[in-house]
Amino acid sequence: MAIFDVHSAEKAIGYEFNDKMLLRQCFTHASFAHEHNQQNNEVLEFFGDAIIQFVVTEYLFKEHYANEGKLTEYRKDMVSKEPLLKTVKKMGLGQYILLGRGLASAKEDEKLYSSLYEALVAGIYIDGGMDEAKKFIKNTLIKDCEFRAKSKAKQKKMDAGSKSLLQEYVQKGGMGSISYQTLSKSGPDHSPQFRVAVLLNNGRLAEGIGGSKKLAEAEAAAKALEKLKKQGGKQ
Repeated sequence: MAIFDVHSAEKAIGYEFNDKMLLRQCFTHASFAHEHNQQNNEVLEFFGDAIIQFVVTEYLFKEHYANEGKLTEYRKDMVSKEPLLKTVKKMGLGQYILLGRGLASAKEDEKLYSSLYEALVAGIYIDGGMDEAKKFIKNTLIKDCEFRAKSKAKQKKMDAGSKSLLQEYVQKGGMGSISYQTLSKSGPDHSPQFRVAVLLNNGRLAEGIGGSKKLAEAEAAAKALEKLKKQGGKQ
């Protein structure tokens, strides 16, 4: 049997299993199970998905005042593969996944990570009941999603601020027109990096880098504004 660090995994999860073999099953991918004649986490994944849907729905119903359409949208944003992937990566759980030899390099796979989270939720529910499962979901997925939502709203406000300040400065000084040009996009789809240039009268003024075009534009605008002020409004 492959070595599985139970204590370290439980510490990362934040929950101590009574049934250690159930914990191990949560981390056992079908490829590993097939090679070693063990139970995999696929049925747990199926069960966990339903539990997550319920807990997140209950949370949104109690905490967010919105119509059915908005609540459905919020739930979709919280229970899709990407937020589960980000939560699992943040918790550092990928290192404990038991994979078959052919999948030894597949730990960044989005489906694999989301499946692990779903299996863990089911495992905690079976081992400790609904209260423990809810606590786990609220302290990880929901907490992460709420933090990202607040950060996104804050960043959006900052983005609009830097671009607006640059536009106002240029207009007030009668310098011409501002535009933005995407120079490049790199990185995986779930974590892209954009490089954007801000142009003044089609002349490159500054560049910015960010996880979205808006973030990159905001950084470029902030740099451009600082540059223009230092030069006394001259390009």
